[in-house]
Amino acid sequence: MATRRYAATQGQARAFGESVLETLRAAPFGALPKAELELALFRAMIESDILDPSAPTFDLARRLEITPTRVRGLVYRYRLMTQGDEDDTLDDVVRALVKTRFELTGDTITFGVEDPYLRDSLAAALKQRGIFADSSFNPETVRLSLTAFVQFVDSRLGDEDRRRILAALTHDTHVELSRFRRILKSTLAGLGKRLVGAAADEAASDLVDAAWDFTSGLFGGNAEVAAAAAHRFD
Repeated sequence: MATRRYAATQGQARAFGESVLETLRAAPFGALPKAELELALFRAMIESDILDPSAPTFDLARRLEITPTRVRGLVYRYRLMTQGDEDDTLDDVVRALVKTRFELTGDTITFGVEDPYLRDSLAAALKQRGIFADSSFNPETVRLSLTAFVQFVDSRLGDEDRRRILAALTHDTHVELSRFRRILKSTLAGLGKRLVGAAADEAASDLVDAAWDFTSGLFGGNAEVAAAAAHRFD
């Protein structure tokens, strides 16, 4: 039996239909351009929770059976149509940052933001502060100085969002602890202090220690050490 494309509950199907009708009512029958109709269908699938606009681009492309380029265009136009004020956009940027992967190399930080609208929004927010991110290597990758990143986080985000980003930073960099434990511990502790205050110095240090114990226990075959360290991330 063939797989149901765009499987939906009865409630989702009703919400989808209502969203499409709302768009169709704004124009005479048959007068809506193809591009606008496609956007209306895409928006309806998002508003009815059939699609998630924050899902990876390739996953959306595979589900819709269109190219990633077309997906990026639809997502961008959907964001332009529905995005609220600057604070709402910033909230979406923070959610993207918390889910991304970070790399710390010397005095720079690198991370990816796949959503083109959120990436442009972040770039615009940085430019307002005279910060120009480097995305020349990969358009979906953002690289900037660690100092600039901290200045942005410090000036635009609240304490809870800062802690979430610091936790993501610590989580993503634990793989390299076997080589850079001392340097990483110092960097993250200092970064934590600058982001969320002096109390983060010890917190970041503890997280690095826990990551070290987990990694060394895992690769050393000591399941008890690895399990105990894993609980410290909770």
